[in-house]
Amino acid sequence: MSADGAGYVLVVDDIAEQRDIYETLFTHAGLRVLEANDGETALSLARAHLPDVMLLDVCLPDLDGYEVIRRLKADERTRRISIVLLTACALPGDDSARGADYDEFLVKPIQPREALAAVQRQLRPAKAAGRAP
Repeated sequence: MSADGAGYVLVVDDIAEQRDIYETLFTHAGLRVLEANDGETALSLARAHLPDVMLLDVCLPDLDGYEVIRRLKADERTRRISIVLLTACALPGDDSARGADYDEFLVKPIQPREALAAVQRQLRPAKAAGRAP
């Protein structure tokens, strides 16, 4: 959480229109939003800003979402970031999703309010545990 109590959310999607929708929705809900269009940028932003929650698309142009998760969870500084995995590429239980350490899994297409609800659910444990970037 930021000093003013607003949660930080990192939105990672290679489709600009999707990022814009989530940015608008989350900002109106009082959250601070960072955006990335690929896995490498997501990792850099996560390390620099330590967001509370990452809304992470699986299908990205460089590193896929599963590799982003593996790298985040391997790093002591970023391992506590909550991950809401967002994809149209796979379903929970698929071989590609096994072993990925995410907190929630949303399958596209979704209503933006579903993404907001998932992010808000992940912010509650962060607040209760006193996690802060």
